[in-house]
Amino acid sequence: AATWSTEQAARYGHVIGAEGAAIGRNIFLGPAVDIARSPWGGRTFESFGEDPLLQSRLVASEIQAIQSHPVVACIKHYIVNNQEYQRSSIDVQIDERTLQEIYLPPFTAAVREGNIGSVMGSYNKINGVHACENPVVLTQILREQLGFRGFVMSDYMANPSTVASAEAGLEWELGTRFWGPKLLEAV
Repeated sequence: AATWSTEQAARYGHVIGAEGAAIGRNIFLGPAVDIARSPWGGRTFESFGEDPLLQSRLVASEIQAIQSHPVVACIKHYIVNNQEYQRSSIDVQIDERTLQEIYLPPFTAAVREGNIGSVMGSYNKINGVHACENPVVLTQILREQLGFRGFVMSDYMANPSTVASAEAGLEWELGTRFWGPKLLEAV
């Protein structure tokens, strides 16, 4: 990321896509575009850093390169995910401007320029509602505002519900906890 080079991001994406395809994988759980706001964020190293503009510039090139192979990229962790400590219970209180100007730009670039195939919901709550069952972030922002047409999956065991998550726009629970027979029964 420090190079600000979209060419380097594309080269890296081609390596990921080629490796994934060579070993028979059809999805890559990345890239991560978590905004690095805390030096204690345990997975900050996975993303492009603290700058929304930098992340936005690089992510589309990496995604396009990954998906030029028979591999779907899955952007993560949607959204306002900054820490591992109490990641399943933390309630991130965020105003609309901060969400739109700091956290959303890399996801916007991933959807509109990168044509990302999948989005992974994060563990945290956003203004009182878990990301994986939050209709504001999954439907209103991701689908309606950004125009996302791929599929939305939870992070591993991050889905907190059966009906609420399905109705909010989650489409795949990674690690069966609330779906499977429970979702079939609810339907």
